[in-house]
Amino acid sequence: MKKQPTLRGDELSLEKTLFAFRRKFSDMLRKEAEDLKCPISHIDTLTYIAEKGEPSMKDIANHLKITPPSATAIVEIMQKKKLITRVSNDKDRRSIRVALTPTAWKFFKSIHEKKFTVFTKMLSKLNDAERKQFTKILNILIKD
Repeated sequence: MKKQPTLRGDELSLEKTLFAFRRKFSDMLRKEAEDLKCPISHIDTLTYIAEKGEPSMKDIANHLKITPPSATAIVEIMQKKKLITRVSNDKDRRSIRVALTPTAWKFFKSIHEKKFTVFTKMLSKLNDAERKQFTKILNILIKD
């Protein structure tokens, strides 16, 4: 029987810390954006569409790390709220792309401001040198 790989203590600690950071950010954003009544998955979807322009359903599913049917469910809810619209491809009718509506752009700006507020609150606990180091480390970690 092949032995399963295990995380060393420092790797496990880092993993827990990264997940705790993400959870803390999400919780603070949820609290800050309570008036928007928008789940984090929808905020992530709006942000991705805003960044990419008109991504496909498959692109959205891959970005959110969910199945295409789950992405479709999110998109349908957001479409009912008039936040997104489906755009067909004249060259390939099977290919559906998703775009933000003008209402969604206003909503996105509000969300973006709230994200900035939350992140600023979190980073305010660090001095300038620590913020620079934190940014440097994150950039190292997210490089492909």
